[in-house]
Amino acid sequence: MENASKALIIAGAILLSIAIIGVGMFVFNAVSETITGSVDMSDQEVNAYNQDFVNYEGTRRGNLVRTLCDTVRNHNNSEGANDASRLIAVEKASSIPTDTTFPAPTEANATGTTATEINTVKSGILAGKTYEVTLLYDPDSGMVTKVVITDAA
Repeated sequence: MENASKALIIAGAILLSIAIIGVGMFVFNAVSETITGSVDMSDQEVNAYNQDFVNYEGTRRGNLVRTLCDTVRNHNNSEGANDASRLIAVEKASSIPTDTTFPAPTEANATGTTATEINTVKSGILAGKTYEVTLLYDPDSGMVTKVVITDAA
């Protein structure tokens, strides 16, 4: 009888240690997912992130393009402090890009993302003129990383 009670105590201790290890792994996975959550966004989250900018894509009047510049500047001011890869660059180009992918900016490669640079592009946009707005996306995440503005034909 004494051996049976010891066996039950040992079995209970083993089950309890397995449960503790399982809870520990669950907590570890939840914490690591929170830390790297910006990389693994769902399609719905990416679409919601891009929605503020997709509305401006295509042929647009200058006043709407100027509003887009303000939207991007505000976005960069709020997101840039947290994550440089969420910055969006604005460029006024002479032709529409053929490749619609552009890697996410890093702190070392964030040209066209500061408020001053965006305001410089904005100052060159005339309210009554028509422009072509093209969005470029990060090939890995699918998030908007660059806005290219060209004169419409």
